Amino acid sequence: MKVEKNKIKLKTNDWIFKIRNEGRRMKIYIKLTKDEGNQWGAVKGAVIGKGSKMSDAEFAKIMMFRGLNSFMDDVNQAIDGMTEEEKSKVLKDAGVESAESEVELEVPNLEEVDANTHKSNG
Repeated sequence: MKVEKNKIKLKTNDWIFKIRNEGRRMKIYIKLTKDEGNQWGAVKGAVIGKGSKMSDAEFAKIMMFRGLNSFMDDVNQAIDGMTEEEKSKVLKDAGVESAESEVELEVPNLEEVDANTHKSNG
């Protein structure tokens, strides 16, 4: 089966983000144009399938955390290429106590979230 690739052009300099911190919660608002909204729907449909009942909010959370996970992989790869002295300086500047400190992040996969969505909706 041949996979067709479609290019999606997002004009990031026109994006409007609002971030509100409310105690322990953070709300992120992203205003999309009509075209960007249509492209968002196309991406969501391609990733989770047209029949899924997953909300845009749930999908956005998954995309955000997967992006963060990928970002952290890049950071870890960059740190692995540093000397011990460079690592110590970077970690100290970041406020991390030692090179042994570790942050663990659990990211739900699409199947788990989709399964949980169906349980709560049905």
